[in-house]
Amino acid sequence: MNLLKVVKLSSKDAENLTVLLHRAYQANEVLGIHFKAASVDVKDVRKHLLSVPTYGYKDEKGKIVSTVSVRLPWSYNAGPFNLPHLGWITTDPAYQHQGYGKSIINDVLEQYVKKVLNAPAVTLGTAVEHPWLQETYISLGFTPIEEVRKFSDHKTVYLIKTFDVSLLEQVSDEHLQRILRKQAIKGEKE
Repeated sequence: MNLLKVVKLSSKDAENLTVLLHRAYQANEVLGIHFKAASVDVKDVRKHLLSVPTYGYKDEKGKIVSTVSVRLPWSYNAGPFNLPHLGWITTDPAYQHQGYGKSIINDVLEQYVKKVLNAPAVTLGTAVEHPWLQETYISLGFTPIEEVRKFSDHKTVYLIKTFDVSLLEQVSDEHLQRILRKQAIKGEKE
């Protein structure tokens, strides 16, 4: 893996990012799992880039190799909890299995979510039915906290990565706090 620097993407990257999302999410379509990113149009990608912090690795020609967005609780496309939520996590198929996906997640968590936002935790979601994504996120320190049926073709599992438990307990989100209490009770019984 060539070491690439994470950059914040702008609306000028909309076409490049749309191509990446379509290419990368195609593999999920083959599995029968439809993520909206697989068919998002350039106009919606541009809107996303204008309001949702989105980061990428670019190769020497400026092509986006890997990307992740950080949906903020106050944005138009907030995540399910009152925490930053990672989305559009993907790597170009030509660059997969080289560590770019894991690396960009870690870079964005360290350089933005923790340092800039000072967030106590971050969440993400994926399809329960996906054969390896949930395990990949668990290997990065995420813990499954809730499964919901939002779409007819798959269940969504939400995962959380906690940076500061005491601050997380102060997050004003009754649903999240109820889930965390259940997790704590479940953990005590195991």
